[in-house]
Amino acid sequence: MKNYMMFLTLFLIGLNATAQNPNWSVNSANYQYSMTFTTFLNVNGSTLTSSQDKVAAFVNGEIRGVANVVYVVSVDKYVVYLSVFANTSGETITFKIYDSTNDAVVEVTATENFSIDGNLGGVFQSYSIAEPALSNEALLNSFSFVGISTVSQVVNNNNVAIVLPFGTDITNLTTAYVLSNGASLFFENTKQVSGTSVQDFTNTVAYKVLSANEAVLKAYEVSVTLQNENVAPPTLVLTTAANNSVQQAPVLVNLTTNVAITNFIPEDVLLVNAVVSAIQKENDLLYVLTIVPIQQGEFSLEIPQNAVLNTDSEGNSASNKLTFTYDFVRPYVLGIKRKNPTEEITKNDALEFTVTFSEAVENVSSSDFVSVSDATFTMVKENDASYVITVGNITDYYGAVSLNVKSGTTIQDKTGNLLLNAVTNVHQN
Repeated sequence: MKNYMMFLTLFLIGLNATAQNPNWSVNSANYQYSMTFTTFLNVNGSTLTSSQDKVAAFVNGEIRGVANVVYVVSVDKYVVYLSVFANTSGETITFKIYDSTNDAVVEVTATENFSIDGNLGGVFQSYSIAEPALSNEALLNSFSFVGISTVSQVVNNNNVAIVLPFGTDITNLTTAYVLSNGASLFFENTKQVSGTSVQDFTNTVAYKVLSANEAVLKAYEVSVTLQNENVAPPTLVLTTAANNSVQQAPVLVNLTTNVAITNFIPEDVLLVNAVVSAIQKENDLLYVLTIVPIQQGEFSLEIPQNAVLNTDSEGNSASNKLTFTYDFVRPYVLGIKRKNPTEEITKNDALEFTVTFSEAVENVSSSDFVSVSDATFTMVKENDASYVITVGNITDYYGAVSLNVKSGTTIQDKTGNLLLNAVTNVHQN
């Protein structure tokens, strides 16, 4: 009698432990087509790992597939190989998870469309069936090493360049990092553990960040170099391909330095009649500055002493100074005046005129001028803005002799602005 009671008690206890375990089943012979999932199950942020945990697929409340969690030794991971059956493509699949630890059935919000012979997920990057849905972010937010102070770190897209103190052994570094919520870091498909995993950084190390829902996989490369034993003070040199006289803005200026500098910003540049609109770091030793003049006239830039620092916090020596003239106004003829003879009426067979421009010009030649028919011209330059033009071959000419600048001339100022207009002076022989 006692044995019978003990058996009954154990039976009731066992019955209670699996009372919620759903009796899901499907007859695949009723369907023409199938679709497979390699998936993992997650409830409230915890991945299910018991062989009693399972998932069922439904279409309009009808069970179309069911499978339990299995352990894959090669990747140390718990997955589910789920086959879903249907007779029509495009049907909406819903899922339910049985969580054996909590003896509960969980309905999953996310759905999937049935695709004939479709295959979603793999052992490494599995399809996520989770409630609530897991994050799809795969970001490496920070990266460092346990017990070592980083000298500098530059993150450019998916590349991380780290400088460590001189003498650091980089062949056996313990990594520490922060990822986006729920994401995992892998090296050659081996999951890493922040604060524990050790790596040789003699060469660039390629990592992968897998999002919590395993839908997104991003590649990152981490390179480590050592600080020089004795870092030289920064020596800065400013150069440009632009001319000293410019008519268009902005102007691009290169800043080269002999050593890496820290926190270089526009405020480090001393400017007159100009501003720095942008700084582009090409690498540790080259920056490109975009300079915009404020108004017409002279503008300049230089970097004063101790404006920037190297990684040892030593300041720079003063850079060279670049000076430009910004000129966007076209030159014009200020006046044409008789020089010799000065009398208004003359019988001379040659007349000299002084042609004055509003500013220094170039490309001036005797062929740029026009006067009476058959006249000849010679030119003498007095200075960059003043020229003496002799009008000859007018011995037999009677009447007013004019001098003008031809239209379409190539006369221009030092920045390339073409001549705006011309003024004609008329004189009577």
